[in-house]
Amino acid sequence: MADMYGSRNLVNMGSLMGAIAAKAQKRRVYFSFHFDDLMRVNNVRQAWKIDHPDAQEMRSFYDSSLWESRQLGSAESVKSLIRDGVQHTSAVCVLAGAETWSRRWVRYEIARAVVDGRGLLAVHLNNLRHHIRRLPDLCGPNPLAHMAVGKVQSNPSMAPRHYLFQLDGQGLWVPYQDYTLPVSLPRYLADPPPNYVTLLSAGTSAYDYVSQGGHKNIGSWIDQAAQQVGR
Repeated sequence: MADMYGSRNLVNMGSLMGAIAAKAQKRRVYFSFHFDDLMRVNNVRQAWKIDHPDAQEMRSFYDSSLWESRQLGSAESVKSLIRDGVQHTSAVCVLAGAETWSRRWVRYEIARAVVDGRGLLAVHLNNLRHHIRRLPDLCGPNPLAHMAVGKVQSNPSMAPRHYLFQLDGQGLWVPYQDYTLPVSLPRYLADPPPNYVTLLSAGTSAYDYVSQGGHKNIGSWIDQAAQQVGR
């Protein structure tokens, strides 16, 4: 855990996975990603949608490219679209490239997973070959390590509350400004002491799509994330 306003010396709390069913359920999932990674993202989407042996039975997913590829007006309009997209899903899966961690609307999609009690996981894409250079790239940071839930107790006479926090450009944990209301502590996170945060990555799983067989296993990964939150 970390002091929410300074230290980055964090203790990994481990993943509270629980028992996993022998056969993964098929889930409705929201894929969150940076539009610059669209070619790699489409590789994942099409492989799962078309070539997966259970393709006819796999549930559909929402596509976040809409919100980074078009001018949609106000920030509230974008938030409304994301809320609607996440609403009917079991989990949010962040497809992570080099810069995904820094994207405002990816962070909001992650935040909605916490607010709405959805499962949450990250899948790294950069080991997929680039569509032009035909080479893989170094994996980017885990976006779930850049957001956290902190416990705030501003007055000793009042019960503490949990809020979302994000890591800023100077390595400080600051309140997350796109959602400022209290949140429920996710089932997969250990409760931090007052005025500390627990990273979302401490209780969620991150996978590599290539080295860990994402084409075959991504459905199970999503199912496990959903089970973590009782879905």
